[in-house]
Amino acid sequence: MADKKHDIAVTSRTVFIPDQSDLESGRYVFAYTITITNTGSVPAQLVSRHWIITDSNNQVQEVRGLGVVG
Repeated sequence: MADKKHDIAVTSRTVFIPDQSDLESGRYVFAYTITITNTGSVPAQLVSRHWIITDSNNQVQEVRGLGVVG
């Protein structure tokens, strides 16, 4: 029997959104895309998410939820 392998790759991409930003008042808006790829040989399912987001003013926001959004 072949060895089964757990291997998950996570990448992120951030994009600056100038149309929603206001540089004069110091408001900078970004969008992000997280890609999760199962590169192993064992099936996997994303059942929850937990992001900790820290902005340039060291304000921390936690996001928790079920599965995938979008």
